[in-house]
Order: sequence, then structure tokens, then C-alpha cells
Amino acid sequence: MTLYKKTLVNGADTWSSIQVQGVLWEQKKAANVLRSGLLAADSVVIYVPIARDPSANIGDVAVKGLVTDVISSAFTITALKAKYPNNITLKSVDVLDFGSLSMQHVKLSGG
Repeated sequence: MTLYKKTLVNGADTWSSIQVQGVLWEQKKAANVLRSGLLAADSVVIYVPIARDPSANIGDVAVKGLVTDVISSAFTITALKAKYPNNITLKSVDVLDFGSLSMQHVKLSGG
């Protein structure tokens, strides 16, 4: 996966990217039925070995696959999401560092 990390510099969002290999990308397609109609409930969970922890934060964007696009005024994060539909904005970052090193991982999730 490629993780786009958001930071605030001089009052503006800036984005840097890091490629992380050896992750498990688990994508679920679902829908909730409400009285008013269907509501998408798609979700993605990404498992990253603790040794490859990219120090992700809520609000960062993960793209499935290794990509090299640079976020700028000419190519925005919105354009990146349109170009790569397999992406998520992180809503949860859980460090699960109990047990042996081979079991320790970081769980990233979003919808």
C-alpha cells in the first residue's frame, strides 16, 4: 500500500507518501437497509506488521498498491482518490503490540 500522510505546514495541508510492502488489505462490501433506502457500509481493514509500521494517523489516506503520485496544487488528494478507487481515509489506527514479534501489528481501518 501507499500511505499519504497529512501534516499542517504554515496553515495548509501538505501530503507526503510512504510505500509499505507486506500488508494485508481486507476490503468488505456491504449495505445497510434503512427505511429511506440503502446506505453503503463498505469498509477496509489493513494489517501492517509492526516492523513496517508507517506511523499512520487518523485522516491519512491509504491507497491499495504501490503508487508514486505526488500531491500538489496541480494533483490534489481528491484527484488521487478519483484515480485510485481502492483508497481509504483512516478513521482508526490501533497498535496491537502484544505477543511475539511475528504477531504484533498495526490495524488501520476506514470506510
